[in-house]
Amino acid sequence: MIGSLAWVVLLLPLAGALVLGFSGSAEPPKALTRVAGVGTIALSFAATLVIFFTLLGRDADDRALTTTAWRWAELGPLRIDLALLLDPLSVLMMLVITGVGMLIVAYSTEYMNHDRDYRRFFAEMDFFIFAMLLLVMAANFVFLIIGWALVGLASYLLIGYYYDRPSAVAAAKKAFVINVLGDVGLVLAAFVMAVKLDTLDYAGVFGLAPEKLGHGGLIPELIAVLLFVGAAAKSAQVPLHTWLPDAMEGPTPVSALIHAATMVTAGVYLVVRCNVLYQLAPHASEMVAIVGAVTLFIAATIATVQEDIKRVLAWSTVSQIGYMIMAAGLGLYTGAMFHFLTHAFFKALLFLVAGVVIHALVGEQGIDRMGGLKKYLPVAWATTLVGCLAISGVPPFAGFFSKDEILARAWDAGDLGKVLSIVGLVGAVLTAFYMFRMFFRVFHGPEPEGGYAHAPHPSGPAMTLPVIVLAVLSTVGGLIQVPTVNHWLDSWLDVSLMADPALEASHATEWRTMTMSVIAAAAGIGLAWFIFAADGGRRRVQMAGAMPALRRFLLDQWRFDPVIDDAVVAPGRDLGDAAYRGFEPYGSGGLVRGGVGVATAAARLVRATQNGLVRMSAFGLVVGLIVVAAAMILGR
Repeated sequence: MIGSLAWVVLLLPLAGALVLGFSGSAEPPKALTRVAGVGTIALSFAATLVIFFTLLGRDADDRALTTTAWRWAELGPLRIDLALLLDPLSVLMMLVITGVGMLIVAYSTEYMNHDRDYRRFFAEMDFFIFAMLLLVMAANFVFLIIGWALVGLASYLLIGYYYDRPSAVAAAKKAFVINVLGDVGLVLAAFVMAVKLDTLDYAGVFGLAPEKLGHGGLIPELIAVLLFVGAAAKSAQVPLHTWLPDAMEGPTPVSALIHAATMVTAGVYLVVRCNVLYQLAPHASEMVAIVGAVTLFIAATIATVQEDIKRVLAWSTVSQIGYMIMAAGLGLYTGAMFHFLTHAFFKALLFLVAGVVIHALVGEQGIDRMGGLKKYLPVAWATTLVGCLAISGVPPFAGFFSKDEILARAWDAGDLGKVLSIVGLVGAVLTAFYMFRMFFRVFHGPEPEGGYAHAPHPSGPAMTLPVIVLAVLSTVGGLIQVPTVNHWLDSWLDVSLMADPALEASHATEWRTMTMSVIAAAAGIGLAWFIFAADGGRRRVQMAGAMPALRRFLLDQWRFDPVIDDAVVAPGRDLGDAAYRGFEPYGSGGLVRGGVGVATAAARLVRATQNGLVRMSAFGLVVGLIVVAAAMILGR
């Protein structure tokens, strides 16, 4: 039964996208669009819940199921099936994609209500959810790659949704190109696995790799590095991270869906799914952990100076995914997925409540033009506070438990783990600081000079209810895994983590890390309050000119874009220009023109013999017969 339901979960969002995308040129009634756009996702979520509870009722060893539609290709020993894998890891991802996705799409029915392309928006959102589901449900690397590519296409469409804005088009192209670079790494990794293991099925690869590839050899290290190229591009890790903040050009619900709960966590899913391969590649795993730690720190510093409310959250996303990647690199796979889960709750919440603020201010996104919104938007104030407390790691909110698990287990994971745990604590201070910097300025700071042209208005129920649900989840979601109390997520994911490194933090480390996490959060919040709220924001004005060089450096985002432009983009453009001016006219262009000339000359020669006269045709027939007869005689 659940095998058939898996196909229902996957195909319902595709059906919604097709119905909305090919329903004619006339814009259908918005009610029909809502039913097709939201209803298919809701039904997909309901089917996922049935699958989850069915697997939950089984023994742990009976919680993995592969369902095959047909054999897609067979090349010698390599067989590729159109097959889906249902196991605890894929089902966890499905719950988030369909559950949080349903809330975001429902929210969009009001947020996008006055948009001229209402139907197109929901068609693209449904298509994105289908692509993301294919990515996480695929039972082999081929259909993982297909889903990976379709997610890139869907994100390109949604980031560039406002195609009449040059900045949105540029952001969409940037995201697409960087993600294609990651796709190349993923495809090369699959090619190496196919050559060395004669299979691309997860079960085959993970079952054969320990024996055929060995531990710490060149091939497993190469595969792990190539896989991480794809993961780093999709999950916006240094240096392939620069696309994600620019992607805020899309509508706010797009930011919530793609850049909080689904697409950017695909890289985390990939590393965790391939945990067996990373256990065979210790050097690559250390590289993954270091990249995650560097990313979380760099992104957190950049977030401290952002003035656009969505860019604060975008850089926060990059930083929080850094925690997940760091955990996965250290072998803390459950910790990575735990933080993925809580992050989906509180980051989707923060993006959606930012959308409430933007909606209330008729499109305004600059926090320097906001202030005093608590009295206008009390629900937004309360839910933003919940989100900020959750991401800052304040107990008992969800982010406290997931971030604490990563830092505690990292501390007991060797010397590298201790160093990265310290980096994570520094990142926790910065996270609490920049999030409450935003919170105090938006809701408690002075109103803009001259006040608001129109009094900010609260949102309707379609936007408010999803925000409240996510606020509740951000409050209690961390209780599924509490140190010394329960390890439900560990038990649930055990089947999917074939490598099972079993890295546990000691009770002493747990308590020490929890204490340090609370101190870190309090320090960041206290500093933000002192600068931005204690005296009505006057201290912020006084400190505005402090350390201008550092502020410029952070506003320039550590100069990654200029360096990449100078080192990669400009030389590539120059090479293309040189090829266009030098090689194309005489090389490829010359070959084409020469071929055309030869074909034209041959045609003219043949045409000369085709003059329509019967005697010429008879003469040609006789000559042909003579040539054939001569050839037959000489052949004997």
